[in-house]
Order: sequence, then structure tokens, then C-alpha cells
Amino acid sequence: MEVRILSLFGRLRQMFEAEVHTDEPVSKERTLFDLNVGQVVSLDLEDWIIEGKVIYHAQPGWVLYGLKSGRQRQGLLIDRSVPDKAVVLTPFAGRIGDMTDVKTEYVLDGKHFFLDYHGEGLVDTFGETTVGRGQLMFWQFETDQREIYRIEWQQGRFFHYDGRWIDAFELSIVAG
Repeated sequence: MEVRILSLFGRLRQMFEAEVHTDEPVSKERTLFDLNVGQVVSLDLEDWIIEGKVIYHAQPGWVLYGLKSGRQRQGLLIDRSVPDKAVVLTPFAGRIGDMTDVKTEYVLDGKHFFLDYHGEGLVDTFGETTVGRGQLMFWQFETDQREIYRIEWQQGRFFHYDGRWIDAFELSIVAG
């Protein structure tokens, strides 16, 4: 009987020693909303390194990542209120003289874009980004086929993006 009790105590001690210590930090699963500069995502069968990050404070949950693959650059705009979708943005040269010149409709390459929303607010930036930390205005236009035209304005400079909606499952976190 004494051997059985010692054996039982031995097994209990092993169980307690095998338990995870509660004072050790638990590793948090990475999501598309908490990535940082230097991490890698896969999109369209290609790996993209995150070289910049813009956080929009006036739109809680909005993050724009600047992605680079070789010589190509894109933006990835995600919104916590639409966690199953994202917008892939490609910068292009555009001409607008003043922010009062921004219209509510555009026809670009035969596609009719309507103003979907616009706003302004403070942004924080990390890494290499087209915009800097501070006040930013933006306008986002969309076609009936859900194609995107986005304009951003900061300190007298305009930034133009051609975009498309994708499903979040088309993205995956690779490394970093």
C-alpha cells in the first residue's frame, strides 16, 4: 500500500511539474491588424515585405500597410469593421491642384467612380510611408464592380491609388 501511495504522489508531482507556468507570457497569435514593419505577407502568390504602416486615428481599426516585392509597391488597407475583406492599392501619378478640386465622381479608363466616403484625421506612421505623421484628408471612390480609386492629401501633396477589394483569406502571414 505504501508503494502505491508513493507511486501516486510521484505521478501527481510529474503532472504539476509538466504544467505551463502561469507567470510566463503567452504568445499572441498574429493577425492582419497587428503586423509590423519587416514582417512578410503573401498575396497573389507573391511574398511582400511590410515596409511601412499608417494608423488612422479618426477611423478606429483602419491600418494601411506599405508592401514591397522587388521593385513593386502596393498598399494594403484593412478595417476591423470589415475583417473578412481588404483593399489592395497601387499608387499612380495623378494631378489635382487643390483639395477643393476633388470631385464626387470620376471617369477613369472608362470606369465610373462614385464617392463612397471621405474624411480627415490624425495618422501615425512607422517605417517607409508615402505620407507622414499628422493630419491627413482622404477620399475613396468605388465603381459598381467594387473597384477603388483613393485620393489622400497631406501638407499640399496628393497621393492617388487604384485599388480592388479582396477577401482576407487571400492573404497569409509568412514571417517576421
